[in-house]
Amino acid sequence: MKRFVITRWIEVGPVIKRIIDQWLILIEYFLVYLPKIDKKIINNDRWKRIKTQLEQKKTLVRLHFILYVYRHIFSKPLTCLQQKQPLIHLLFEECSNLFRNILISFIKDDLLTNKTVKQLLSISFDSQANEKPDSKLAIGEITRNELQEMPTNEKIKFMHDVRDIYKTIARELTRTLPVTNKFLQNLQFMHPLQQHHESSSKSLMIIARDLPQLLSDGNLDYLNVEWRLYENETIPEEWYQQKTTSGGSDEVIKCHPIDNYWKHVFAVKTSSGIAKFVVLPKLIKSLLSLSHGNADVERGFSENAALITDDRSYLSDISINGLRATKDAVKFYGQGKVHEVPICKGLLENVKEAHSRYQVDQERKQRILKEKEAIEAAAKLTKNKELIL
Repeated sequence: MKRFVITRWIEVGPVIKRIIDQWLILIEYFLVYLPKIDKKIINNDRWKRIKTQLEQKKTLVRLHFILYVYRHIFSKPLTCLQQKQPLIHLLFEECSNLFRNILISFIKDDLLTNKTVKQLLSISFDSQANEKPDSKLAIGEITRNELQEMPTNEKIKFMHDVRDIYKTIARELTRTLPVTNKFLQNLQFMHPLQQHHESSSKSLMIIARDLPQLLSDGNLDYLNVEWRLYENETIPEEWYQQKTTSGGSDEVIKCHPIDNYWKHVFAVKTSSGIAKFVVLPKLIKSLLSLSHGNADVERGFSENAALITDDRSYLSDISINGLRATKDAVKFYGQGKVHEVPICKGLLENVKEAHSRYQVDQERKQRILKEKEAIEAAAKLTKNKELIL
């Protein structure tokens, strides 16, 4: 299980759910069916370990608890950060909420109320005085109901294990999450809802000064002025959110991608038709290009692997880049459908030039190959002459 989670962590929840759903079938298969068709299996060490786990009530209780932790703590942020759209402006908040949700599960509420992330980090996880009693530990209703059927000593042991699990997770998140990263914290100014927040202009200038290679001192003055203009700009709600009505009467609000929002903002012009924002777009576009995780990299590896068909066992970097560029172009211009890509004069000329460059490159490779063969043949001939002499 540990080895599986390390490599496919986002799928562990659905896998555990399937195990729970098939629990009685698994018991029937391993404890009844297999010994009946294969008498020797009772001597198999792996079967013995599986049998031990299936016979213990605490195994099912533990699975219910892990599923609860996955669903109510990890699932939302992990799924959110798998998206392709820029989320760097939300990374600090998502990480902070994840850390807070872990602490809420086993730390007393009065120690967490109205506390900043920095204050939460100062809480001692090992102090029993800071922990909730067993009756208030977050383990899920299904887990708590299943726990009632266990002996008292096993209940005590299970609750002790739950505390250790939460403490271990809290320590690991303290070590790995960027909840003390001021740069990420200041990036929240890009969020549409932060337009009029009193700290946004300060965060903007801190970020800009942290990137001296991007903006000069003169540009910083223009940047500050443009932000003031942005603060006084009336932004339509449809630029950053879409309100729809579900099957009932409930209103559903869907947020548009952040880059789509800023595209509308940067398209604003003055009464004379000149772009209102000049320096601000340079900074925002650079910040939105920052990755919010490894999902894009992992997705890239998966796409590269999909390019190698049964007819190919190897692809050079040039071939991979060409195929990826073509695929991205089809996705951008034709919504992923080749037949919907508009055929224009410029596209035909580019294809013609690409074919010409390909022919020149092939001729160059052939020439280099022939020169190499000639050199090797001359060297071989010289060596043979030396042997004869």
